[in-house]
Amino acid sequence: MPTKVLIADDEPDLELLIRQRFHKQIRQKIYEFTFAQNGEEALEKLQEDTEIGVVMTDLNMPVMDGLTLLSRIGSLSRTIKVVIVSAYGDMQNIRTAMNRGAYDFLTKPIDFEDFEVTMQKTIQEVTLLEEAQRAHQRWAAVRQFFSPGLAEQLERNPALLEGRNHDVTILVSDLRGFSSLAERLGAQQTCRLVQDMMERLSNRIVEYDGLIVDYVGDGILAMWNAPVSQENHPLLACRAALAMLQEMPALAADWQNVVEGPLTLGIGVNTGVAQVGNTGSTRKFKYGPHGHTVNLASRVQDQSKRFGTPLLITGATRSHLPEDFPVCRLGMARLAGIANPVKLYELHSTPPAESWLAYRDAYESALAMFEARRFAEAQETLVSMLDTRRADGNVVPVKLLLERVSECLNQPRTTFDPALYWTAH
Repeated sequence: MPTKVLIADDEPDLELLIRQRFHKQIRQKIYEFTFAQNGEEALEKLQEDTEIGVVMTDLNMPVMDGLTLLSRIGSLSRTIKVVIVSAYGDMQNIRTAMNRGAYDFLTKPIDFEDFEVTMQKTIQEVTLLEEAQRAHQRWAAVRQFFSPGLAEQLERNPALLEGRNHDVTILVSDLRGFSSLAERLGAQQTCRLVQDMMERLSNRIVEYDGLIVDYVGDGILAMWNAPVSQENHPLLACRAALAMLQEMPALAADWQNVVEGPLTLGIGVNTGVAQVGNTGSTRKFKYGPHGHTVNLASRVQDQSKRFGTPLLITGATRSHLPEDFPVCRLGMARLAGIANPVKLYELHSTPPAESWLAYRDAYESALAMFEARRFAEAQETLVSMLDTRRADGNVVPVKLLLERVSECLNQPRTTFDPALYWTAH
């Protein structure tokens, strides 16, 4: 791409001389010259073509002189360096121009070797300034995307932002029934609700040192352990998820008169290797994860609807949590786009109630019976659980497991798949 230079001078022969002098560079697209006969015409060309970064202008021109042009260029919101070209005897005006911000000057009659050296030096200065400005903008975006402390670490070690495979924990959240809710509330109230919810949930994620990667409609994508490593990142993500759920009753209460119904959040958490790095553009910085680990976290969040529970985690995340953490093993599921069955766990708030612990123990016992093909015993336990119900009334996991147990009893097969269900899409 050629470097664009604007020449402002009312001498009729100057354009021809410059084109002859630089004909090879023009043909090779090293330079592209634009010419103006006065300052007003030069200003118009600068406004039309924002890629012009170097101006070489005479001081004495009709309509608008070089000093006026110099002051007007200063009001344009971009990097432009000006070289003054004038007679040696006009040194007073040249000094005035330099004091007003001109980068350099040349004297007439023009020495074209000096002209080329000065032009190249000015182009290099503009290039350096533009690169510095882009770097400043990039780091301004980084400071907006990351917490102040993390942004400082990244400025000291920008290699952390480069693409790499890294072990991370991913959290995906979703507001249940958002489409119908948004249609009922209208645009203004919907935006206010989402903004309020995002503010509260984001605070909980940041409280547990999470990185908010993106907001997608009513959902959040958050990540731990990148770009800098974090000890116990699965535990941090799970604590953040529980804190997010604890925010929902207060949010629902504040919006009760508008929403006129419950506000329910679904969350999926998964741990594994992801491709992390800056996947944005020069216009917008975006650091985030890609790959199977992210896709699985999203799928698991979807399955929380099927199980009727607000928070599901994978076996990969569970394996990093303390043994006494309140989780219930729900079983395995085959999910669309995922080759192997996925172990799913319900994550419960702490401290759990005795009734939940009793439910957990009974359910896991029935699940173990099912996996051991002791279908009649599993069925008896699950029917008993339906009769007693659990404290919060959610018996969906029990019903799902009972359906599979009944299927195995009524339609026995030579091969046994312990997955509770399969998704078709």
